[in-house]
Amino acid sequence: MAKFFRVCLTGGPGAGKTSIADLLRRESEGTFVVAPETATILYGGGFPRPRDAREQKLVQSAIYNVQIRSEAFHFGRMRARKERVLVCDRGTLDSCAYWPGGRTSFLRAQGTTLEKEFSRYDLVVHLESASVAGVYDLSNPVRTESASEAQRLDRKIREAYRGHPKTVFIPSRASFLEKSEEVLALLRSI
Repeated sequence: MAKFFRVCLTGGPGAGKTSIADLLRRESEGTFVVAPETATILYGGGFPRPRDAREQKLVQSAIYNVQIRSEAFHFGRMRARKERVLVCDRGTLDSCAYWPGGRTSFLRAQGTTLEKEFSRYDLVVHLESASVAGVYDLSNPVRTESASEAQRLDRKIREAYRGHPKTVFIPSRASFLEKSEEVLALLRSI
């Protein structure tokens, strides 16, 4: 029986996650199934932006729960098509970076454990935000973070996955092409 892999493509705002996920979706049909970014789907569809800590928790809980269902749907689709790799544009622990109180508080509120969330992904690929290299792009209409906020969130997201047994860090570069080629080579090696 073929081994199926689940990859979490994560990192701060403006890291290139969605662009790389779109590239995989277009160029690697038959190998990869891509689960799109839940937060972009929700916010792009009119989901409200939180104004306070209570609303922030409600929004992040919604993102977490939709993320789980999206991953389950796409994993089922992948298995039915006999494809081997599910690439998730962000993962369940990304919400920790936006959750008042951090990772421990988030896990407790969702009724889950770090081990359970880690087991969702065979590989975590953290793409460092382009804001670190000074090439932060604000053209995404769903993105609201400044370059400095993107760097802060990038560090918090990296911390959320700290301890995952298989994590690869891809640093920011001035050239997105170089960064995307490194990620594609890594994923193709699976």
